[in-house]
Amino acid sequence: MLTDDLPWPELGNVSRGATRGNQGQKGVLSPPNPDGRSLIQLRVQPGVLTVLLNKQSTDWYRSLDAEVNHALKLTKTYWRKARRRQDYDPVADQDHMELHEWLQQLKDKVMSHLELLMQRGDIKGPPYVMPDNIELSFLRKFIERQAAGVPHNPRLRKAFLDNRSNSNNNEPARLLIPPPSESPEPSDESVLDGTSSDEAWDADHRHRSRGQSQTAFPLVSRPLLIFIPRPLHVALFWTAFVGLIPRTNKV
Repeated sequence: MLTDDLPWPELGNVSRGATRGNQGQKGVLSPPNPDGRSLIQLRVQPGVLTVLLNKQSTDWYRSLDAEVNHALKLTKTYWRKARRRQDYDPVADQDHMELHEWLQQLKDKVMSHLELLMQRGDIKGPPYVMPDNIELSFLRKFIERQAAGVPHNPRLRKAFLDNRSNSNNNEPARLLIPPPSESPEPSDESVLDGTSSDEAWDADHRHRSRGQSQTAFPLVSRPLLIFIPRPLHVALFWTAFVGLIPRTNKV
């Protein structure tokens, strides 16, 4: 089991009627000021006890509060599906109830930790202003997992990391094959003859062009066989024979 900043709640079968009751204004965050700081309410009644958080704690707590509200909406959705028995997944419902409880406990820990800092004098007041050098370190892992899209549930997180590592190991390596060169290479004969580079390239190119022309048209260099009838063949023979006899000039 992976360690976490806040222990994961093992709820088992929990009644959905078990809620924290009316929280009032407790945990409500005000809009940020020009410096990025926001007021957080630490009591149910508004304005009784407030702390001005620094910018980092404001951003982290705002992200946590948004996740708590989102989990609350999903809890109502699971509740409705459980009553109607339509598309209901009890395992996913149980995982979500644990996630909602864990987020609520993390939110409660922020407020209790702020009160502890006020009692120790690390946050002086009133008005209570949180210094910039104080960090809510137990929220760091929550923020890192939230940004990376990693589940907060230790069991789901372990399965998620195992699947991602397996997918990275099974990914085939990409082989980069260089494209073939379009320019011809000089032949061994031109290199051994000691000819210049330009002459060697020209001679090799002419040699390749001649070879390609002979390969492309193999019948051009061969004699043509034409069918000639026998009488015409005899006539052509005698005509050629007579043309070979030397002629004498008459005196």
